[in-house]
Amino acid sequence: MTKKYSIVTAALASVLTLLLTLPEPSSVLGAGSSPAKAAAPAPLTPGTSHAEAVYKASLPLLLSPSKLPEAISYLNANMYAVGSYRATIMTLSLENAQKAALPAWEDKFYNSIIQRKLTDMYEPGDSLAQLAGKTKNANLRLMLRRAAACGYKLETAEGSFFPVIDYEAYRKYKPYVTADIRDYISIMAVESNFPSNKDNGLVIAWAEVASRALAQEAFIADYPRSNRIGIVKQLFKMYETDTFYGLNNTPLFHYDNLEMDLEAQKAYGAILAKTTGKSAYLEKLDGFMKLAKEHDFKLTDEIELYRRQAAPSQE
Repeated sequence: MTKKYSIVTAALASVLTLLLTLPEPSSVLGAGSSPAKAAAPAPLTPGTSHAEAVYKASLPLLLSPSKLPEAISYLNANMYAVGSYRATIMTLSLENAQKAALPAWEDKFYNSIIQRKLTDMYEPGDSLAQLAGKTKNANLRLMLRRAAACGYKLETAEGSFFPVIDYEAYRKYKPYVTADIRDYISIMAVESNFPSNKDNGLVIAWAEVASRALAQEAFIADYPRSNRIGIVKQLFKMYETDTFYGLNNTPLFHYDNLEMDLEAQKAYGAILAKTTGKSAYLEKLDGFMKLAKEHDFKLTDEIELYRRQAAPSQE
């Protein structure tokens, strides 16, 4: 499994028990959330009782991993009716339920027979539904269709096939949830659609590494009390590390001549030239690039010391 998924898995596992009764606003998004960032529930009105009933009806579905398809269908049909506060709880509860069920799904996929069958069928870009349509094995077809119905998508890395949460499907909830969770969904959908690394190497451009780090840094600054702040902080740490080190199969400084990757030089220089606004990440990157230029973009003890202080390696 890639570094990204292991980090996200560990971070998400720490928030699997989101409170499913209707608590005070700070319990959902974190104590001290700004009203401008996370709206409080509206006063009771004649319509509120219906919203409450719709919300409460979702709880038995969200509490049972075996009912994920029903939960997703219910949320898709009723999210508009509950208001942003309840919609946020329902959305995060769905994520928690999918995360709780994911290890069992991973075990199913990592079965050697299943892996072999998927290897025989798979063509780049195939979805779970497309693979289900290809196989003549009824049990495999059912498993693949069920995984898709539970809100997962297929991912590959290091020659293996495994399910991940399909955050792109969460975009439909963005009009109904609070501001921080709208931005969280955008961040996670990018991760889901375009993983940053595979087989211990970057599969996105250096400019995209920095762009994602900036989006995550902005989330951390804007929503310090968000319920999902810990997850975004973990992602930001990963991208900050990738910025200054790269990965084993895509190092920032080439192993043979210790020269900085030319594309990284261009990408970082362009970002620093066009990006405005206060950013601790960019300040570190600016200092790094100035020092690298002084050393002809070759890795030296001074550069190594700088990056270890600016972004201590996670390894």
